[in-house]
Amino acid sequence: MKTLDISGELACETIPAILARQAAERPDALHAIFPHRTLTFGELDRQARRWARAFAAQGLQPGDHIATLMPNCPEWLPVYYGALQFGAVPVVLNARYKRQELAYTLAHSRSKLLVTTTSIEDHVDFVALLRDVLPGIAGQDTTQLQIDAAPDLRAVILCEGEGTDGFRGEAAFLDRGEEVPESRALAGGRDAKIDDTSAIIYTSGTTSSPKGCELTHASVQNSWSTFSRIVDLAAGETVWMPMPFFHTGGIGPMTAMLDRGAAFITQAHYEPEPIVDLIEQHRTEHLYPGFPQLSFGVIEHPKFDRERFTHVRSLLNVGPPAMQAKIQSLLPEGAVLLNLFGMTEGSGIVTFTPFDAPFPVRAETSGLPPPHTQVRIVDPETGQVCPDGKPGELQFRGGGAFKSYYADPDATAETILPDGWVRTGDRGRIDENGFLVFLGRIKDMLKVGGENVAAAEIEAYIQGLPGVQLVQVIGMADDRMGEVPVAFIEPSEGAELSEQGVIEACNGQLARWKIPRRVEFVSEWPMSATKVQKFRLAELL
Repeated sequence: MKTLDISGELACETIPAILARQAAERPDALHAIFPHRTLTFGELDRQARRWARAFAAQGLQPGDHIATLMPNCPEWLPVYYGALQFGAVPVVLNARYKRQELAYTLAHSRSKLLVTTTSIEDHVDFVALLRDVLPGIAGQDTTQLQIDAAPDLRAVILCEGEGTDGFRGEAAFLDRGEEVPESRALAGGRDAKIDDTSAIIYTSGTTSSPKGCELTHASVQNSWSTFSRIVDLAAGETVWMPMPFFHTGGIGPMTAMLDRGAAFITQAHYEPEPIVDLIEQHRTEHLYPGFPQLSFGVIEHPKFDRERFTHVRSLLNVGPPAMQAKIQSLLPEGAVLLNLFGMTEGSGIVTFTPFDAPFPVRAETSGLPPPHTQVRIVDPETGQVCPDGKPGELQFRGGGAFKSYYADPDATAETILPDGWVRTGDRGRIDENGFLVFLGRIKDMLKVGGENVAAAEIEAYIQGLPGVQLVQVIGMADDRMGEVPVAFIEPSEGAELSEQGVIEACNGQLARWKIPRRVEFVSEWPMSATKVQKFRLAELL
């Protein structure tokens, strides 16, 4: 398989070292832009050092796990970088977790400290949620908790608010850190190695308990330097990045921007209008929504003017060809739509489309691996490598591969083969030009009357029908056929679709057994961090 024609060395410095470098070189340059607040490189570095000192004052040790439960808010950044400067391992928990997932990941990660916030309590009350998850927290010493549900947890810190029963306030926590010399607090970060764990990110857990992917300083940088090199990201440029910080699509591009001295725009809750205003105000060059649920809200907004927004040079969206064609048509002239294949186990990016590739290549394929990564297609039954053109399981190895699943050697051994190849559980093929074509999850296959049917194949056709914003296909049990397809569809704004109309549009275009037997229309999707949870769609049936 060919590789991307991009040059560059492998990562050679840790993430806190990059922050220190940028804070010294461009202390007053903007790095993080929120609707009502900004952070420069210098401000972020200073605030992160305060958190590192506070972690030391709490009695934590380098290598300990520090969990965060926050959306994309300004207070998340100093906590994350402060943990790395201290030499701890950030456990970046999904801010959408509810009781079951949160209880499991807090206990499984063996986190010594949890940092959360009250800044979005109009949307999510994390204090109430944690009181439910951590029974008995009320009335305890806020510096030395003893919680049966999370036996390693010693304190919960509350940002953007006063401390409350069982929760310690940010101000008091940071003030205590003033007692610790900065040189001692930062020693662990200075001693960190490039292959040390820089974050634990739990997978979405759509079919089982979440698994904690251990990503390293090197894997995150190697993976996401692909993006910065493809778009030629320069110091002082700006990227719209709505993906959550607790996802590789958040931490990853954030790291690439840190390394390049660039800035990013984000917000705690997705609201297109203020983002469109910020994109125009900062003359943003790159849009990195990643997924259509985020892309369309901005590029279809009445204030997103194709004539005025000619400063936009690229947009990244993962989707089928019909969706990509629609998005490209909404972009300013000259802006390039990009695509990729990625996963948490690859630190975010496994393949990426070249910037100068023809549109059909960028719409129909997931691109090529960077030079530090190898990709192959393997027959899932025999384990033999497939020739080009034949579909099978996508596997990869190289610079962006994750280290392991935390405290789960069996799952690690099942996923990372002895020679370093990582099994993805995804179907793909290599086309005649050497590009990866993504074909969906291996397990996302329906068995209709004995015929194997890929949900992605049905989705690709329906996605091209007029008025379809997004479609997801699942299987529904059937007494005669064993299983039949069901399509869930989000109509485009103003579109009028009917179940019968969709089914009739499939007649003569898809084989009879591939045509949905039922169509459900939705306005919202059950989501993990970034993906539609198909098992929850199945529950609706």
